[in-house]
Amino acid sequence: MKCKMTAKARVNPTEDLEKVIKAISNMFDYDEVEIGEDYVLITGERESMERLKESLKNRQIRDTAETVLLRGVQGSEISFSLNKQAALVGVPNFVDGELSPLGEIRVKIETDDVEGFIRWITER
Repeated sequence: MKCKMTAKARVNPTEDLEKVIKAISNMFDYDEVEIGEDYVLITGERESMERLKESLKNRQIRDTAETVLLRGVQGSEISFSLNKQAALVGVPNFVDGELSPLGEIRVKIETDDVEGFIRWITER
């Protein structure tokens, strides 16, 4: 299964850039990182999501993850957001809309097998 992921988080003026990078790193490994004036963007392959997959299993939120991922499907893409503050302490917390005060980590996954990817990341 081919898979490419991007995760982007805005760096607010009151935030420490290193903490935003740590929040993203707590959820994902990555192949490349781009640091802009007010954002951090990472890219990776399926292996980059092993950390998130393990966290979903350990926190026993695979059913929730499956629901959120299915809701974010558009063609061959899956989009969802994670709470940046929760990610900073290593907790995957899905955000519905723009509810977190410091913003989200916006994740986009492009894959040639959407159902297969969702099965893989939420497997029991």
